[in-house]
Amino acid sequence: MSNDTSSTDDALEQAIRRVRDDRAHGASELARQAALALAEASPTADDDAGARLQRIHQAARDFAAARPSMAAIANTAARIWYPAATQDEDQPDDALRALHAEAQRLLDSWAHAAEAIASHAGALFGETLYTFSRSGTVEQVLNRLAREGHLRRVIVGESHPGNEGQALAQALAGQGIAVTLIADAAVGQYLSRANVVVIGADSVRSDGSVVNKIGSWPLALMAREQHIPCYALCETLKIAAPSFALTFEEMDVRELLPQPVAGVTVHNPYFEAIPARLLNGVITEAGVLDGAAIARYAQHAETALQALIA
Repeated sequence: MSNDTSSTDDALEQAIRRVRDDRAHGASELARQAALALAEASPTADDDAGARLQRIHQAARDFAAARPSMAAIANTAARIWYPAATQDEDQPDDALRALHAEAQRLLDSWAHAAEAIASHAGALFGETLYTFSRSGTVEQVLNRLAREGHLRRVIVGESHPGNEGQALAQALAGQGIAVTLIADAAVGQYLSRANVVVIGADSVRSDGSVVNKIGSWPLALMAREQHIPCYALCETLKIAAPSFALTFEEMDVRELLPQPVAGVTVHNPYFEAIPARLLNGVITEAGVLDGAAIARYAQHAETALQALIA
């Protein structure tokens, strides 16, 4: 194995581990990291392009399996591999060029998605918004809406466990947005002050349900109770293939109980599914999607995923 090949393999392994072990970033950022790693690996000069292609195929599979609650990562890996899967098996160089081009295209689309989502969302939101957890996409959209004068105040739930809401509150305040940070349990007292509830999405299922940080489901229920619209913001790449297994990742139980207690069993799931009926819509770079549109995107994701795992 050449030094270039070895270093590329090491870089892919490190990127896969980072995506698998990262607890600070959301699905969009981790999907971008996967796309970047595959883009950087694909044009590598190699004496055996076929072997390089096989290694990238395995890396794409590993990325797809790394975070089972985040369809965006699996979709990104599958979409990047799909052009290679449709190439002549006897032309691995062509396959490498095709998947490299697709990886670059997806990186470009990630870069502009939040801007497009903001353009669709602005007319639906009022001046005060309630949000939860820390979606990178939601954060970018809120910053843009605030710069354009559409958004005045954001109420943020702390988002325990993990407390990503605290980090989001600090980041938004740093951009000049008026922010109120509250305990998650205080949502009943504060939600009525908001015009709209906005959450991110780690995955969107083919039935329109949305997988997001634990606590999103009761927030959506509370919004429905108080007649406040609730939207999920995400890229279409987060719409999962129907066969993509729905798994709710669990994290370190010490976040809830630092020391074991006899007779106490601790579970610390970080994700849950919000039923489609509790959401007023899923806003993407392609607009507000209805159930039929979500189902179509899910079928496209299925085609690419099956090509990846074949």
